[in-house]
Formats: sequence, C-alpha cells, structure tokens
Amino acid sequence: MSETVKYGYGYGMQPGEPPSHTDFLSFIEKVEQCGFDSFWLDDHIAFRGNFLESLAALAAAAARTERITLGSLVYLLPLRRPAIAAKAAATVDYLSGGGRFIFGVGVGGEEAREFEVCGVARGERGARTDESIEVLRKLWSGKAVSHEGRFFRFKDARQSPQPPSPGGPPIWVGGRSEAAQRRAALLADGYAPYLFSPARYEKALENVRRLAAEAGRALDDPQKPWTPALHLFVNLREKESDALDQGAENLCVRYGMDMRDAAKRYLLRGPVARCAERIGAYRKAGVRHFIFKVAAPAGEEAEHMSRLAEELLPEVKRHAG
Repeated sequence: MSETVKYGYGYGMQPGEPPSHTDFLSFIEKVEQCGFDSFWLDDHIAFRGNFLESLAALAAAAARTERITLGSLVYLLPLRRPAIAAKAAATVDYLSGGGRFIFGVGVGGEEAREFEVCGVARGERGARTDESIEVLRKLWSGKAVSHEGRFFRFKDARQSPQPPSPGGPPIWVGGRSEAAQRRAALLADGYAPYLFSPARYEKALENVRRLAAEAGRALDDPQKPWTPALHLFVNLREKESDALDQGAENLCVRYGMDMRDAAKRYLLRGPVARCAERIGAYRKAGVRHFIFKVAAPAGEEAEHMSRLAEELLPEVKRHAG
C-alpha cells in the first residue's frame, strides 16, 4: 500500500444557481495553485443540486491544470455502458498527459429516479459495477478483446488510443458497505469511503486486507500501488458549534434528509488545531489520501478551501513530522 499521505480537494456544486463555466474552471486552477495533491468531482445523472457530467468536466480540468491529480468521486458506473465509460475515462487520462487521473467509481442508489431515467434496475447496480470494471480493464488494454457476461457481450472490440497510464487509470471504489469493501479488495486499486469515524475506517481497512488476502491478492505490491483514501466533509468556522450548525445545514440540503446526527459524528469541524488532531487519528487508522469537501454556503467555499491549504494542512504536516 502507498505510505505517502496526500491531500485532495473535492468539489460538489452547491444547490442554487450554479457558477459560471469560467468561475468553475478558475476555481480548479486555484485548487492547484494552493498546493493540493488532487482535485475531485462527484457525479449524478438526475439528483438534487447541480452536477456536471464528471468525466467531461475533468477533461476540461485536465486542459487547465498541469500538476494536480484529477479524479471522479464517485462516477456512477452502473448507470453507463462500460464501453462508453472506458472511452471517456481513457480520454481524460490522455488529456491529462497520463498518470494524472484516478477513476473513482461507485454503485449509487441514493436516488431511484437516476436508475429509472437510465433504464437500469437499481437492484442490479452492484453486479453491473463488478462486471463493468472487468470490461474497463479489457478495453484499456488497447488490444482486440471479447467479453461474455451477464450484462455485456461483445467480440473482438478494440478502443484506441489506449490510456497512457499502463493498464489504464487506477480504479478506486467508494461506498460504505461490505460489498463495496469486497469490490475494493478484489477489483480496485484503492478504497475511498465517506462518513466514517477513524475507528470504523480502521475496521473497514482491516476487512479489505482480509478479503484481499483470502483471494490471494497482495495490496502492498509496490509495482501495483493500492491506496486507502477517505472523503471528509469539513467546515472550518472557528467556533465548533457554529461549524457544526452550518455544516449540518449544508449536508441536509445536499442529501435532502436530516444529516445532523451524521454531521455530529463525521463532520471535520471547528478550529484548525482540533481538525489537525482528528486528521491525525485518521492517519493512524490507515488513511493515505484525504479528500476534503467543504460543507458551507457556496459563497464561503473559496475561503474554506484557502484555509485548508494555508492553515490546516501545514499544521497536519507539522504534527506528522
């Protein structure tokens, strides 16, 4: 497993009026300028709030950045034909110059209408995702390949150009369930859940390692890096109670349900010193790539992003030695 700890920024368009395309692209440039290791976009087809098609938007981001890793967190793979997803992901990898794209995928399921509008049975989403990952890796080989599965069948299909990243971009799996952990252990190059405490993360990572070992897969092979990551909502208001109130309100709007209890347990919040201590606990639990997403009004997101880069991350790195 990768031992170097990295810090990324996740961007999810806030409810209300979306930003202009120039503001959106300028924000990505600022994330890179602030020194983050990665930039991530979430993905939905028909969900509350504003969502760009993630791979199309990341292709634009690839053209406007030079260093930063770009990723989807998470691309709802069962809602797409895997051949289309493979081509789009390979294109992002190509436009990034190779090695700057991580394909984070998940099964979705929060919104039944997304599956209805895409003509996909919600109960098939896990099986479709597993088979789709197999198809992705075949098509990324650049060779003529065939597939005979439950959902997809084709013969002697070849996509070109193949992704510049050998074998295709890394695939990370999101999700909190046992099924997601098994998928990460057996099929993916990383695991990136959300709404986990340090204790729950450590337990999940132990389970992933166990499942991989039982299947004869080594997750510590330096030739095939496997990354334990975590998606964290954050609000850096100085007063912890204010940070909790504002963060909970934002999450309630995002998810369309009462998220206050979840915010109490999982929201990274309050003074920088408190947040740095919490991040230290996650590092101890095994996290090696943090992905922060601001839970605050859209007008305050740039301020929180800057404070993450200029105040919190230096404090975290100082304590980590």
